[in-house]
Amino acid sequence: MQFFGIKLISFGVYDILMYEVLLMVPLIVAVIFILRLYNRLTKRRKQKGKNTSKAITIIIRVILLAFLVFVSLRVLGVELSNFFDFGGEVLRFKLFTVGGTDVSLLTIIVMAIVVFVSTKIAKLLKNYFNRAVFPRFKIDSGLQSSLSKLIGYIVITIGIIIALQGMGIRLSALTVFAGVLGVGIGFGMQSITANFVSGIAILFERQIKEGDMVKVGNMIGTVMKIKLRSSIIRTIDNEHLIVPNTEFVNTTVENMSHSDPRLRLHVEVGVAYGTDPYLVREALLEAARLTENILDVPEPDVLFSSFGDSALNFVIRVWVAGPAIQLMVKSQLRYAIVERFRQRGITIPFPQRDVHLRQLPPHVQ
Repeated sequence: MQFFGIKLISFGVYDILMYEVLLMVPLIVAVIFILRLYNRLTKRRKQKGKNTSKAITIIIRVILLAFLVFVSLRVLGVELSNFFDFGGEVLRFKLFTVGGTDVSLLTIIVMAIVVFVSTKIAKLLKNYFNRAVFPRFKIDSGLQSSLSKLIGYIVITIGIIIALQGMGIRLSALTVFAGVLGVGIGFGMQSITANFVSGIAILFERQIKEGDMVKVGNMIGTVMKIKLRSSIIRTIDNEHLIVPNTEFVNTTVENMSHSDPRLRLHVEVGVAYGTDPYLVREALLEAARLTENILDVPEPDVLFSSFGDSALNFVIRVWVAGPAIQLMVKSQLRYAIVERFRQRGITIPFPQRDVHLRQLPPHVQ
């Protein structure tokens, strides 16, 4: 019996005992069971084409929650008239201490509200700058995205500082957390910290920006969003990849849209020995002129690249307006080359090998 009389916690003059907490457990389970049962009935009515009003659902949930709170207070021995007094004691209950300042549940709630409001203000400011300020100064979209994120982070940081100061927590008191954070970084947060710092570097240096087409390793895609820890890239096959920001800082990144979106493509082709190379050049240039999305300036050119084992090798180089269409243009150009070669009787050979058979001496056989 002494076990059930153990005092677990005290909120001012209100002591919470073990048996009171145990009595609340079946009550909470019963309320959860009723909510689940109601959700199942609502789902069945919806399947039958009978939708339950959202207002009714909200009212039922509020009633159950109020019932749970009322009965819980009675179990804890709190009179209804003392509800606000008990609630104030709970909110003022000290959870921990930071640099001599007591942190309570009320402190955390107020800080959360301030941070939430700061987030909403940051969103409004970002939308205002994107809509009214950046277009007036003709800032490109990539820089707009970086500045918008920077404005948002600054506003949220100011909101956190205001919340800390308003609750009496001095910034000097956070040195304890800074020390703990340093230990955490040293043992297990190197990767997260590196990605965070890399994200800041990307936003400021802007070696990549949203909308750029990049190649990281064997991956080619468009940068959709740059976050502090990672970036989202949509590949040409419409796959969304989450790439750590350190990949853009510590490895070689091919940015196909950095300063000039135009891209030069190379298409290699081989023709049979004995073919007139000037006729091949004429056919390749004509194929380029007849292919859509190939720019006239800079104009296409043809290089006689090498004498291969089975063919004379040529390379036609063309320019396109952007990297997003490179695969389609290459395919269209190859179709056009095959058609131009067929009209002129130019043959694309397959690899050939000459095999010489030697007659072995009789004594070896």
